[in-house]
Amino acid sequence: MTANPPENNVSDQPVTMAGERTHETVTDLLRQFTPPPARVADLAAGEGALTVMLRENGYDVVPVDASAVNWKVRDRDVRLVDLDSEFAEELIAEDGAFDAIAAVEIIEHLENPFRFIRQCVKALKPGGLLYLTTPNVEQVSSRMIFLYTGRLRSFGAYETVRPAHITPIFRWKLEMMLDEAGFELVHECFNRYTFATGTNLKGRIAGVVGRVIAPLLKGDKGGESRIIVARSAHSQ
Repeated sequence: MTANPPENNVSDQPVTMAGERTHETVTDLLRQFTPPPARVADLAAGEGALTVMLRENGYDVVPVDASAVNWKVRDRDVRLVDLDSEFAEELIAEDGAFDAIAAVEIIEHLENPFRFIRQCVKALKPGGLLYLTTPNVEQVSSRMIFLYTGRLRSFGAYETVRPAHITPIFRWKLEMMLDEAGFELVHECFNRYTFATGTNLKGRIAGVVGRVIAPLLKGDKGGESRIIVARSAHSQ
């Protein structure tokens, strides 16, 4: 099932809901590992900002979301699919499997991230690539926030009201999900390196403390968003 945006809801410049330069980084990685005109599924497409960017770079993009309420791209329908379900067969039924899947800032919104990763591998061609981003909850500032509030960065009281962030993804969990689904990690990077926990005095002080203790901490202490590329070894 597909849907158009309401005529009063279209925009030539859809707004991204991802972190700063996340879409640009994902697009650069796609150009490096899956050059155009590859066929890409943009999962949780939102207003359509990444879809527009990828189309401008020569990709054949299929935007996917659970709802068209935010969709703003006039000349492209969004495919309506529940990503918290067994969605792979429905997604590939019309035109077959994809060369790549972009899953930007969606997995932390889902009740079952393990199932989501399994569905992604089923929707990809053998050797296809998954481009996934999610908040890095192991970042130093996230640990500082947890010590003070008992909640991780990006999982505050207002950020966890459904359908917002409900599932923090730690490195060990992501590695387990990818391995069990049959993915091989190809590339990993982070964006927006910061130690501050806020812009007020308390946040800046926490940032100074974070810089001091960072060398003593283990885990992925870097940027706010984790960005990975993983290759499917799945045989159709």
